[in-house]
Amino acid sequence: MINVFFLLILFSSLLGRIKFPGLNIGIHYLLLPALSFCVISYSLKLIPEILKKHKTILISISLLFFWMWVSSLFSPFPNTAITYSIKYSTYFIVFFAFLVITFRTLKTSSLTFYYRCILYLLQIIAALAFLEVFFPKYWIFKLLKFPSYYPQIGSIMQNPNQFGVIVSIGLCLSLILEKQKKISKFELYISEFIFLIPLALSGSRNGWLIFILGMVLLLIYKIISIRKMIFLLSLWFLCIISIPVSTYRIGLGNSKIFPLINLFSTNPSEIRLPNPLGTALSRFSLWQAAIIEIIKRPITGIGIGAFAEHIGLQVFKLKGYHAHNIFLNVLVEQGIIGLLLFTNFLVKIASKVKYANPVILIPIIMFLASQMPDVFVEDYTFTTIEFYFLAAAINSRKDLVMQ
Repeated sequence: MINVFFLLILFSSLLGRIKFPGLNIGIHYLLLPALSFCVISYSLKLIPEILKKHKTILISISLLFFWMWVSSLFSPFPNTAITYSIKYSTYFIVFFAFLVITFRTLKTSSLTFYYRCILYLLQIIAALAFLEVFFPKYWIFKLLKFPSYYPQIGSIMQNPNQFGVIVSIGLCLSLILEKQKKISKFELYISEFIFLIPLALSGSRNGWLIFILGMVLLLIYKIISIRKMIFLLSLWFLCIISIPVSTYRIGLGNSKIFPLINLFSTNPSEIRLPNPLGTALSRFSLWQAAIIEIIKRPITGIGIGAFAEHIGLQVFKLKGYHAHNIFLNVLVEQGIIGLLLFTNFLVKIASKVKYANPVILIPIIMFLASQMPDVFVEDYTFTTIEFYFLAAAINSRKDLVMQ
């Protein structure tokens, strides 16, 4: 039954675009906490032991969410901040449910089932990217997808950047599971095909950097050989230069088919420099705006979600532009106290990660690294999977061979 609830939680995280009838509220805001409560209720006998064993971690994350509410109440944009606080409180319940799932499983069987489920979910998301290439207006994208960035491909994720990062993590996860003989060679080959091409199609520079980081981590932990790493990096680069992907994203032109070949055959005078809004230069404007707001309200911040809804709107005249760095975003929205509480929580996690298997450790590093030039907390699929790995790390033990 716990396994069924886990699958339903993963599936429900995809339903952010489906609204309650008559309300502009995603159905996942009900399903995720409801299913998480089912997990918790199903394991009530374990709760006292979990609370005792993980008291420090739970106090740390409780203080983090408590301060989120405090900063929202003092926000100059209280309606926005309180709305986001209600939304993000869902994560606390999901996190605790995953803590129960991974704690319970340690006493029964291996966690392989859960990693395979996550891998298969990521494969489905990646496979839908192929469908998006040819049928970007297909009904499933109208139902589940956030606004399109076509020709960049984002599948049913909120943004191509989240998609690029998540398929990079999926590819590394499949390599680890095959190395630990939890999936077959054939499944690995499927994963390599199904993740590498969409990674190029995403046009996500963040995803590409995280993929390179993942390859280095796999090499360090002896999951892959240097020959294998070179092969995968070469194949990925070949995908970038030979299939439709907008090189505008990396400032090399605006060609969509055989991009670099067309670029080299173009008259240099016809090559336009990319608009800062569509490139990494946009981050400097956002960082500057964040620093200005931090100086104004250094203790409590401007409230959760307020930067993307109000300050980013002032910078680029569009909603949704957060501070593009997780630490800076926490600082501007929750102040110095919020940043200290957030950092404290990460330190507590780090103290547990030293016992973690690479199948946990490598994805966690990739998740955190991806938040340095971006912030993905609003993407419920991305953050739900991230919280699973954090919970698994917390429940890691030295004497457990396979997590």
